[in-house]
Amino acid sequence: MRIIKSLIVFLFFCTFISCETTSTVIKEDVPFKEVSEKETATSDKLQEEISEQTEDVIRFPTAKLEKDIVAIIGKYILTKEKYRIIKEYMQEKYDVKLDPDQETEFLEYLINRKLMALEAREKGYAERNDVKVKYEWDFDDIISHDFYKENIEKKSKVSTAEARDYYNKNKSDFVEIKAQHILIKNKDLARNVYKKIMGGENFDDMAKKYSEDEVTKSAGGNLGYFTKGVMVKEFEDVAFSLGKDQVSEPVKTIYGYHIIKVLDRRQISFEESKDKIINMVQNKKLKNNFESMLKQLKSKYKVVVNEEYKK
Repeated sequence: MRIIKSLIVFLFFCTFISCETTSTVIKEDVPFKEVSEKETATSDKLQEEISEQTEDVIRFPTAKLEKDIVAIIGKYILTKEKYRIIKEYMQEKYDVKLDPDQETEFLEYLINRKLMALEAREKGYAERNDVKVKYEWDFDDIISHDFYKENIEKKSKVSTAEARDYYNKNKSDFVEIKAQHILIKNKDLARNVYKKIMGGENFDDMAKKYSEDEVTKSAGGNLGYFTKGVMVKEFEDVAFSLGKDQVSEPVKTIYGYHIIKVLDRRQISFEESKDKIINMVQNKKLKNNFESMLKQLKSKYKVVVNEEYKK
């Protein structure tokens, strides 16, 4: 479903942004000026070699071109290398994998986009100040993204050995418990119920009779299994400090007073935790490396912001 949604967004994008430029500088397309005489000859012969194609196959005529050329659009040559880079970039950006039919549509999109870009250049759009500013922003976005991937993401990868080391040092964090509780908003009543349980009353019966947690009271307050980070801190701290079959005194949280009983506790294995640990440690490394990089860059490049924009 995620891929389908991404593809819809991608195709929507293809329809409405066709007027953007595609070269790395805002000026007349350079690639054609740099091609060899052989490639120029290929362009000159294009009209002679065109073979008619049916509309349901492709909307543009085709011809036999040099093997490293995908298409010739006016004076612009789309090489296989350029096409590969553009396709990989767009697939990564929109998290999609194009099938053969979609790739045909994608090529048509590239050609349509380039046609409008050529016309836009001819009409002077590339010289407009607003276009230059937007182009600078988009170009900065692309190169800063690649810089981030190569200088921060790559340095933040977490190996299985690192993940196992983290697991061994923090085994107490990889425990799940099964517990039940009785929630009572009145402090004195909570104390009295706790004393009854300590005196031998059945916990399940007390939960069904006194608990104000409407979701769990009919099941004797059973919360099932849960790990750290799920319950509110006051509840969690006490629950994970209890041994099996132990009952806590009333614990105050924003919901009221909880009497907690631990029914079972289990150590979660490394293999069960591996992916979670890698993601967690990697996110921490990403954050630290990103902040460290920004600190270096702020020291290298002086930044001053107009006080009117920093309120």
